[in-house]
Amino acid sequence: MAGSGRLRPVAESQFFCRLLIAFLLLPTSSRAQFQNGTSKFEQKLQKGEEQLREEIQSHDDVKEYFFPEKLFADIDIYRTEIPLSQDFTIGVMVNPCGDNSTGSPDTWLGYDCCMERFGDGEYGYLNNDAMKTMDLVYPLYRAARSDPPIPASSDEIFENINLVDDRGGQKSMLTSRRADDEIVVDEECKGIHDPHPYCMGVRLRKKIYSQMAACTDTNETVNAMLECYTPDGVRSKHCMQVSYTQSAFVHICGQEFADDPHCGTFLEIHRLNGSPDDPEEILISETKLLTRETSGMMTTTIPLFYRFDPTKILCEFKETVIRVGTMVLINEQAPACCCPAVYNTLNREGRFMCPNKPGTAHGPFADTVDTLEEEIARDASRGNYPFCPEMGEKEDLMACSKQASSGFSQDTRIENQGGQFGTQMRHYSTPCGHLNLTTHATKGYGWTSPDLKRSYNERCSYFPSCGKLDSGKTTCVGGDDKFTFAGYIGKVTSIPANLDDPNGIYTVTFNDGRTSYNFLLSDLEMQEPDYNYELWYVQRTLYDLVIQQRKPFKVISPKCTYDVVNQRYFPYAQLDAKGEPMNQGDGGFDGKIEAPDYTDGEVFYEAGGPP
Repeated sequence: MAGSGRLRPVAESQFFCRLLIAFLLLPTSSRAQFQNGTSKFEQKLQKGEEQLREEIQSHDDVKEYFFPEKLFADIDIYRTEIPLSQDFTIGVMVNPCGDNSTGSPDTWLGYDCCMERFGDGEYGYLNNDAMKTMDLVYPLYRAARSDPPIPASSDEIFENINLVDDRGGQKSMLTSRRADDEIVVDEECKGIHDPHPYCMGVRLRKKIYSQMAACTDTNETVNAMLECYTPDGVRSKHCMQVSYTQSAFVHICGQEFADDPHCGTFLEIHRLNGSPDDPEEILISETKLLTRETSGMMTTTIPLFYRFDPTKILCEFKETVIRVGTMVLINEQAPACCCPAVYNTLNREGRFMCPNKPGTAHGPFADTVDTLEEEIARDASRGNYPFCPEMGEKEDLMACSKQASSGFSQDTRIENQGGQFGTQMRHYSTPCGHLNLTTHATKGYGWTSPDLKRSYNERCSYFPSCGKLDSGKTTCVGGDDKFTFAGYIGKVTSIPANLDDPNGIYTVTFNDGRTSYNFLLSDLEMQEPDYNYELWYVQRTLYDLVIQQRKPFKVISPKCTYDVVNQRYFPYAQLDAKGEPMNQGDGGFDGKIEAPDYTDGEVFYEAGGPP
């Protein structure tokens, strides 16, 4: 695909071909109206050429030739398009030869251990037995959720983990490339898992084997202070090795586009969910892939400088203060609502969530349909009942499926308009009724609707069709269904102007920004990711930037530089003239900042933090 993407030579040839054809196809009377060579003839010909040019310029396929500044007004736009496994696969590994591949005499793997050979990424999640011995308890309010597994540390023993591959699929120990654990003497161990999870008996413990297999992912071991070697043995400062493979040709640009920053395949470093200094889309570092065909893994290096500044490097960046872009867990204090009974496939009645996006959760958990594949899937699903009513793209809705002969006035109207339906199996979907403050003979006084079985003291802040679960109650009664965001993880889209206000509203999205919901700070628990940076495998085109793979990795050193002006840590370590990290506070600081106490406006820090 070298040199592909440009339309200008095509546009130029199309222009002159169309000009000639259009002129030849002009009516004979028009061409013969004035004699060739006369001023009238030239004037008529010029006018015809101008009209033809305007017509050609109106076509989308040649706009680049005539109006390149309009077509490329904003091309630094990222979009995600992960390839389907049946098309081709992409693999990325960090530090495949260990410890930034320093190539020192005690590094037995060598800096070229992952060139044109097949490697593997193996990862562990704590198993149930390990979580019991480690006293890890899931909150009760998450019992009904699909709890994400707890990642194990990179040195966790086989005994305590479920082994998975880079796609999260279960992996057999028989196919693992990792050596068996070692058994060593430990005087603290009194028995199996007593008093530590790694204890295997009296005075015996297991530990991970000290030597790793060549070409293995070690994305939790990045030290930005270390040097690294290219596969050819060229050493650079503050960098790491990265290995990649693709089961199809890698998009490489050649000839006049070889140095075009918007053409080719790149590995880019980004900060997951951004930072207070930069959004997620800001490019921190990059390296260009130059190998079109891969047989096994190919190894390259990427600088660990922050935004290409040689005086700043990546650091062990962590946050504990909620900001825009922070991932949060909704806790059990968040409001719970009582909504109409859930849709029953047997009697075809009850409420359901809209929009209905195939392959995902619906309603507030369905993100925007923004790819051709998603549009095709949505169109194919439109014939499946229950149907979502017409609604805006930036809207969530609770809809109800009802029987047309149920007796409501609106149902009778439908029967009258459509003729006699009869009394059986005639159903339709409509937005669930909004609450009204009424006194009902059986439901009592309060907020209720025809779709609810009882009344409530307050309205639900999430949906106008639901009532807020009464104080002191844990379940809805009478057939109404409980709905809560507790246990779900979302992204903060806005924070209150006054952070000291305990009633300040934080908006959180569960669908990548399509819609957001209001919460108090007391409803939220910050979810700091296990990794602090990501490698993006990006195919750059003349029109946009296509993310084809995301690979998280963790920088474990150095600590970040403290910002004395804003009283927080930079997302980088500032280097002094000797190349040493600056202003890291007391040596005992672990990278975390204590969350502000919003009740009195003062900020306190953990021991070892900044004064």
